[in-house]
Amino acid sequence: MKLNNLVIKNFLRNLKNYGLYVFGLVFSVALFFSLLTLTLDDTAMQEITGSTPMSALFTIGSVVVVIIIILFVCFANMIFIKRRHKELALFQLVGMNRSKIFRILLLENFFIYFGSLIGGVILGFFISRLLLMILLKIMRVDMMVEMNFSPLALFITAGVFVFIFFILMIQNYVFLKRTSLIKMLKLNKTSENTGQPIGKMTIIFGAAGILMIAAGYYMSTEMFDRAMENGLLLPIYMVSILFLTIAGTYITFKCSVAFVLNMIRRSKNGHVNVNDVLSVTSVMFKMRSNSFLLTVIAVITAISITAMSLSYISYYSTDKMLDSTTPYEYTVDSSENLDYYEELLNENGIEINRIEKSFMHYSVVGTDENNNLQNSEESGVNGNELGIVIASDQEFEGFDVAKNETKVTGTLAILDMYLSFKEGDPVTFTNGDGFERTVEVTETTSEGILPSNLSFGLPALIVDDSVYQELAEKQPAENQEYDMPSELYAFNIAGGDTEEVLDIMDKEDNPPFVSKQMDYNEMVQMSGMMAFIVGFLGFAFLLTSGCILYFKQIDECEEEKGSYTVLRRLGFSQGEILRGLGLKMIISFGIPLIIGLLHSLFAVKSGWFIFGIEMWTPTLIVMGVYTVLYSIFALMSLAYYKKVVKNSI
Repeated sequence: MKLNNLVIKNFLRNLKNYGLYVFGLVFSVALFFSLLTLTLDDTAMQEITGSTPMSALFTIGSVVVVIIIILFVCFANMIFIKRRHKELALFQLVGMNRSKIFRILLLENFFIYFGSLIGGVILGFFISRLLLMILLKIMRVDMMVEMNFSPLALFITAGVFVFIFFILMIQNYVFLKRTSLIKMLKLNKTSENTGQPIGKMTIIFGAAGILMIAAGYYMSTEMFDRAMENGLLLPIYMVSILFLTIAGTYITFKCSVAFVLNMIRRSKNGHVNVNDVLSVTSVMFKMRSNSFLLTVIAVITAISITAMSLSYISYYSTDKMLDSTTPYEYTVDSSENLDYYEELLNENGIEINRIEKSFMHYSVVGTDENNNLQNSEESGVNGNELGIVIASDQEFEGFDVAKNETKVTGTLAILDMYLSFKEGDPVTFTNGDGFERTVEVTETTSEGILPSNLSFGLPALIVDDSVYQELAEKQPAENQEYDMPSELYAFNIAGGDTEEVLDIMDKEDNPPFVSKQMDYNEMVQMSGMMAFIVGFLGFAFLLTSGCILYFKQIDECEEEKGSYTVLRRLGFSQGEILRGLGLKMIISFGIPLIIGLLHSLFAVKSGWFIFGIEMWTPTLIVMGVYTVLYSIFALMSLAYYKKVVKNSI
């Protein structure tokens, strides 16, 4: 038989095993080509980025996708080579030298990779338009999407995948060069250390792994509090947390899971059924031998979910953040400018609702409850007194505050690192000259009453008008020496703000103003682009980790095919065997997912307040979607097992 005929027959025979592998390759090419097409589309980039740093995010995303693809194809290629160990050994037994075997692998991979390249480019061409439509929808940009093919994107994609192809050929050559015939015949027998007993050291290390993860979680909850006391502790905490969680995860897969599953098995006092044999016993040992791989998957899962959650928190919190920092549609810096825009808009048939309010800055006595700043002579920080904005309840509508109470507005989670007010806390105003007035916090809200440029980004306190007048009379004289803002000049459009109004006002010769609509557009476009790119990369990570776990499962299924035949001949039904295998899929896919979810949850909790106002809703949405998509690979693996069990007898 000629070598070419042998290659074709082998390729067709193994094609069913390469199904998801080819799909993964095609989709990887499509993802890279589509993202690259967006990056090279000057019209789209000019419309949606507007700045070099934002457009650089797409370039960084493309590079990360290439790294993901290289790791994916290298690992998958090694799995499939090991699965064909008997076939490759047989070629050597019949007298075929390793050069010819390498040529067989070369030609097979050539058909697979360059066929996938063609299919991926075609799919990516259509996906790129879909991705652009999704991105524009997320960023809320109105733009006509055109079908443009980028020859440069095709050239770069082809070059990248030719480079990956050469890497795989080097990997195949090294494998054939270093693996002797005897090793190749015994490859699967030595690859899984399924016979190692569960000893005392396994128990000790298993407990240590869980404790290391728990310690990492605890440190993550304390990290920013300690960093506020000493900034040098932040990098130390971050490195320590990474080491404890990653090393603890590896030890958990290596020892802890095996120990726990062994305890479950021993609790049955030898009365194990077919479900226990196919799930608990099988996973208990194989998870130990695959501990490094599972650690990588769990860490990748945690990184993906954490990044997607934080980016979605930022996007999800845009409206609430804007209500806190920019509560009015337009803000100007003087009464004259307010008159100017009122006249300008009235000439164009647009009515406005004027807003002119007064407030004042006052000192609040710092306490352990409301102040997280430390006294420092070097930094000039006085942690005993805090400057803050106060306003009268008669000045701002919608507030009715009792005489000895206060309501706190414009609270943001990130401010809790420095300054926090909780319901029931006392707040004492002082003029620094013996006068003090104490009120109690009865309500806190994230909605603001003053723009952040007037409140300096801090909350504003609403007090009863009589208290406000009392404080104004006792206001220290040095407050008047500083040019602190004390007047608000703003307006809302009577019929609601529109782009037409903004176009009328946004002229070079007009007085300066702050527009809520402009701030909203900037925030939603930046956070939307970040959420899109991070979500894109997260999906690529999900596809990679899911496919790798699937390849491992079908590899184990082929090894255990004889066991299913024996069980069927002993009288076990297909349903009984599949119930055990279903439990195995839950354990094999569930444990890495649960560990990844826990890692990401504590990572998000440690710093979510930097990115937005709301944590739980966006985080749970991301986790739920990721879990559903991840579970698809478990169902696909179970479907493969079902087919093998059905044909086992």
